Amino acid sequence: MTSKKIAGLVLKLSLAIGLGFWVIQHVETSDILSHDIHGEAEDIHGQLIGEFATGQWEFKPARTPGQAEILLQPNDFPQGVQIRPGFFTLLRHMDGNWFALGVGLWAVLLFFAAYRWLILLRAAGIQTQFSNSLRLCFIGYFFNNVMPGVTGGDLVRGALVTRGLERNRWRAALSVIVDRLIGLLALLTLAALVLGFALWGSQNQEATHLAAIGKGVFLLLGTGVLLGALYLSRRVRSAMGFERWLPKLPGSTTLAKIHEALTIYRSQPLNILWAFLMSIPLQFCGVFSFWAIGQSVQSSLSPMDTFVIFPVVQTLSAVPIAPAGWGIGESLYGTFFEWFGSSFTMGVAVSVLFRVTTQIGFGLVGGIVWMFSDRYKKHVHLIKEKI
Repeated sequence: MTSKKIAGLVLKLSLAIGLGFWVIQHVETSDILSHDIHGEAEDIHGQLIGEFATGQWEFKPARTPGQAEILLQPNDFPQGVQIRPGFFTLLRHMDGNWFALGVGLWAVLLFFAAYRWLILLRAAGIQTQFSNSLRLCFIGYFFNNVMPGVTGGDLVRGALVTRGLERNRWRAALSVIVDRLIGLLALLTLAALVLGFALWGSQNQEATHLAAIGKGVFLLLGTGVLLGALYLSRRVRSAMGFERWLPKLPGSTTLAKIHEALTIYRSQPLNILWAFLMSIPLQFCGVFSFWAIGQSVQSSLSPMDTFVIFPVVQTLSAVPIAPAGWGIGESLYGTFFEWFGSSFTMGVAVSVLFRVTTQIGFGLVGGIVWMFSDRYKKHVHLIKEKI
């Protein structure tokens, strides 16, 4: 490993660790009872007993030495009271039915994802079976847990799908990138539609945050669509002399193979459209999976809020800094939950539960699938060569 790669790895790890510490410092681990006293909010730290979501609770304040133990109840506060459960309290009160629904929706998402990738593979001239596409998707999830970003496992998926191919190896490998870009396009499109609807006539404080998020989403979506259209246009490439200066670039042979592999999809508009349409129910499953897992710990976010927050955080979590986007996702979800009227701690709790379930949980299933594959040893050797 070169010194530049080592320096880059150290920088990424430092950023990930720094984000982790920042998140931990902002998470409330103890339960907090907040009430008005003389027009100002007072926070009391302690232990919540009972069900905070139904109002059937008691609160045991933290005691100083020599102080008698007391229990506070809702009717002790005629001016009203707000309960902010701590991180571990939220997880202890998890609703199993909502959690199971979130897990089930993510499992359905993986089947949609495998079928979408199968469409793109066949469009590129790669003949394979749905079972193989699904198997490699699960294996990719396993490697997401040890490679930077939530898309790190795509590198492994792209390497493994080329195994045994004598032709179209670049097409097979780059189908993973096209698959990811189409999924991202669909996710941001849904977010843009929801943002447009939410901002229509809205003038409250939340609209300020929505407008800030909307600028980023609309800019990213518009830029991506424009650049993609320009790249795939033969007229634009001809006007720019793309084919003339491509051979003059460093690594021109590799770049030419990548160019050929990507532009093959220009002649497959129906397959691209079908893959995009397949992404709509897929992304609905992803958003509602996150929302359901949030509901399992009494999150107050609505499905519409989730349609705004989830695409943005998932997109930014793909930045290759920490495995599975840990640290980035928690800090962003915590901040966005706070913006939308919940708490930073709730956002972190939902993020951790969601990632442990979808990334680590399904990733372990992918690891088992990989280990029981009859090509396990050959895969190990191939991954060492590719990475």
